[in-house]
Amino acid sequence: MVLLTRGKDRALLERLAALGIEAVEVALLEQVDLPALKELPGKLPAAHWVAVTSKEGARRLLFAWERAGRPPLKVAAVGEGTGEVLRAGGLPPAFVPGRATAKDLAEAFPKAERVLFVAGDLAGRDLEVGLRGRGIPVERLEVYATRERALAPEEVALLERAEVVAFFSPSGVRAFTRWTPRRPKAACIGPSTAEEARRLGFPVVAAEPPGLEGLVQAIFRALS
Repeated sequence: MVLLTRGKDRALLERLAALGIEAVEVALLEQVDLPALKELPGKLPAAHWVAVTSKEGARRLLFAWERAGRPPLKVAAVGEGTGEVLRAGGLPPAFVPGRATAKDLAEAFPKAERVLFVAGDLAGRDLEVGLRGRGIPVERLEVYATRERALAPEEVALLERAEVVAFFSPSGVRAFTRWTPRRPKAACIGPSTAEEARRLGFPVVAAEPPGLEGLVQAIFRALS
């Protein structure tokens, strides 16, 4: 059985089911808005570029963009999954890097006078460090926080059954270990997630390339 740990991946569940693979979802984390979200609509009209490195950041950017009256906006998204959230909300990304990591986004970022980074509290510093190293000023605005969920007994039982666990973030890996000492195979969406899973004792199959499609292939490899 494959366990998806984000809780927002209905399309991926259906894809696995169509291939005859048993898969279930247990959301290990939840996101809550931070006070800075109220500042975001006022910052958008003057933004030269906006960067988002998560689906949650993209959703909150769309909320703020609507509140601001849908001003013209150039948005860079870390990968196709984040980009799809933006497209669905009517704000297609102007740039998506070839590899879905913050480091690759920083290295390939188009010329910019300044960048507004719409972030979560656990977002790494690779984007900021990379852009500043290129002489591009960055403002980090943390608009949501990630917290571990309290799991019901039946959810913990699914963690105990999993043969392969799909992880979407380092914080998700850490949350899994709070509930069980088991270390099934871990299919990891990107290098930072894979690194944390290895550190905590999981046999890791990393997405190549990083991103949702790479994760699907990692799940298949882990099952085989």
